[in-house]
Amino acid sequence: MTRRLVALGLLLGAVVVHVGLTLPARRARDEAREAFARKREERERLRSELKHLERRAFSARPATPDGDAAAARALRTTLLGAIRGLAVGDVQIATQAERRGSVAARGRLVAVGTQADLLRVAGRLAEPTSGVMLERVQLSGGPGRHRLEAETTSIKAGS
Repeated sequence: MTRRLVALGLLLGAVVVHVGLTLPARRARDEAREAFARKREERERLRSELKHLERRAFSARPATPDGDAAAARALRTTLLGAIRGLAVGDVQIATQAERRGSVAARGRLVAVGTQADLLRVAGRLAEPTSGVMLERVQLSGGPGRHRLEAETTSIKAGS
């Protein structure tokens, strides 16, 4: 009789452990697998969307005109477009054509204004559709008035 009671007690203990620990652990494991699969699908969807957007941004980027003087003029026009409509002053723009390598022209923009306006200028230059690459951007100054110095390059067509 005692053996039967011990066996029954062990059986009840195994059932309690199974129902109390194993089944909830299995449910949690299955939920975690489903969440992982959803996150993996989301990651792949975002990667695909990013590739599409990068391709679209690259194709929308204007090509730099051929010729040294034309490349410098195009860069100057882009730098002027970046400050258009913003309250910035003491603007200095310099461009120089490059004859070697994949760089068509180098440019420098210096402007003084509020931090918000200067950040808008830098943001316009950083857009892929601007056609320039920022090499160095420095924002300095004190309360109210700040100074932006940006060095940019444009890439030759076909590079």
